[in-house]
Amino acid sequence: MRQFDLLNLDTLQTSNLIDQGDHYIIEVDGQGIPGCCPHCQTGTPYRHGSQQQHYIHIPMHGKPVLLRVDRARFRCKGCGKTFFSNLPDIDPKRKASTRFVKYIEQECMTKTFALLARETGIDEKTIKNIFEDYVGRLEKEVKFETPEFLGIDELKIIGEYRCMITNVNELAVFDLLPNRRKTDLMAYFKSMPDKHKVKVVTMDMWRTYKDVVNAQLPGRDIVVDRWHVVRMANEALESVRKRIRKELNTRQRLKLKDDRFILLEREHNLLPEQREKMLCWFELHPELELAYRAKESFHEIYTCNSKTEAQEFARAWMRSLPSEIESAFDASRTALTNWWDEVFNFYDHQVTNAYTESTNRLAKDINRMGRGYSFEVMRARLIYEKQARKPTTKLRGHKPKKQTPDNTWLRFCSPDLGEETSTIEYGPHIPTLCDLLEKGYFS
Repeated sequence: MRQFDLLNLDTLQTSNLIDQGDHYIIEVDGQGIPGCCPHCQTGTPYRHGSQQQHYIHIPMHGKPVLLRVDRARFRCKGCGKTFFSNLPDIDPKRKASTRFVKYIEQECMTKTFALLARETGIDEKTIKNIFEDYVGRLEKEVKFETPEFLGIDELKIIGEYRCMITNVNELAVFDLLPNRRKTDLMAYFKSMPDKHKVKVVTMDMWRTYKDVVNAQLPGRDIVVDRWHVVRMANEALESVRKRIRKELNTRQRLKLKDDRFILLEREHNLLPEQREKMLCWFELHPELELAYRAKESFHEIYTCNSKTEAQEFARAWMRSLPSEIESAFDASRTALTNWWDEVFNFYDHQVTNAYTESTNRLAKDINRMGRGYSFEVMRARLIYEKQARKPTTKLRGHKPKKQTPDNTWLRFCSPDLGEETSTIEYGPHIPTLCDLLEKGYFS
């Protein structure tokens, strides 16, 4: 049995620990003897001195750690070339232990580069380089299952709108793109893996998304997210409220501003005292009541029993708008007409970006997290966060359970079935990401 060692590494053993006050130096032995020459593969090596080398290791007791290695040097009797002893515990690309590199890879997903640089005593640029290598490896290893119900949304991060591709059924982020420009989206969807699996696409009413989907995912039904549809009616009501508010005195303006949330709430959700406040405003401003009733009626488009009924209801709604508020609802009527098929495709597929509230939280918290960071760093932290990926990671092809005579349950593993299990991932779970961000998990 191997004796306990401070480092507990396979090829490096501690010989001395020196406390330098602000950091530790651990002296280790690196005298591994090679079996043959790594250059010619046939010659016999012999000792040819040693060289003192230094490598960064993971912090200990809150202090940076430096490994001081007396590394053996060899010369080959056959080819005459010199080389150092092989140290598998040292990263071949950096002056650091492999354990240190793994430590940075894990910590940089939640801590800032500046904080890690202070903790480990190395340059912030080195932390960034390790992170980039790690992300490059993750991009090759981690593949998310292409969604059947694909969502296209956007987040405003670092002053620019970024396109978010989601798995609607799993409430997961499939990918986060640096922008939402048409040319870039065309290229992305053209090269999307397994895009034949996509059946339905849900989005907001932005023409670019529709053009991209029709070009790169032809034949798929597009469903305009219902939240974006009903929001138009809320915005129309808001425009009427703001117009009325301009004509009020200071006290009334403030009061109507505070009560705007009552007007935006659905009528069946109002408390008695809220309903009373609302009716008082209606008595003073009948135009506000007309706008509210039009808003409430617009919401009813999504309570119909069939697609045909919903379309008839929408046509009747457009015809019934009172002249006093008709101009306020022009945008709602125009959008409804221009996106008619996509709006009512909801009744064929019943899909929606139900995580809209979560994505709003996500945008706010990401912006707070991202001060001083590039988009690429934030994307990697969100996309590859293990805790957020866990809820949407599943087993495919798992075997049924079979009851044994002693009433214990074991997984039936008969080789006759020929069925193999595999793990599939759908992407980071959006509500989990929001919770992690809100709790300050990402420093």
